[in-house]
Amino acid sequence: MKNKNLTGSWKIGPIIFFAIISLGFLSYSAYKEFSKKKEVESEIEILKQQAEKIKQENMSLEERIAYLGSQDYQKIQAKDKLDLQDPNENVVIITQDLAIPMEETQDFDIQNDNQSAYATEKTSNFLKWWNYFIKKL
Repeated sequence: MKNKNLTGSWKIGPIIFFAIISLGFLSYSAYKEFSKKKEVESEIEILKQQAEKIKQENMSLEERIAYLGSQDYQKIQAKDKLDLQDPNENVVIITQDLAIPMEETQDFDIQNDNQSAYATEKTSNFLKWWNYFIKKL
C-alpha cells in the first residue's frame, strides 16, 4: 500500500511544479502586455493632446489668413507702405523746418537780451536758474 502512494505522489509533484511555472510565466506575460498597453495608451493621449494643439494653431492661422485677406488690412497696408489715401480723406503732413534757429522755437515771449541767455542750449542749468531768479529781481 505504501508503494502505491509513493508512485501516485511522484506523478502529482511534477505536474504541480509545471503548473506553478506555467502560471508564473503566464502572469509575467500578462504583466508585460498590461504595461505595453498602458504605454501605448499614454502615447495615444499625448498624441491626442498634440493633435488638439495643432488644431488650435491651425484655427488661429486661418483667422490670421482671413484677416490678412480682408479689406481693412489691405487699406491699412496701402496707407502705411504705399502712402495711399481714401478719396474722401484729407491727409495732413507736419514737418519741422530745420532752418529756424533754436532760440526762436523755444521762447517767443523773451524780450530782452539778458533773458534770452537762459533760453539757449549752450548755457548750463545752474546759469539758467540764476538768470531766472536773480535777473528778475
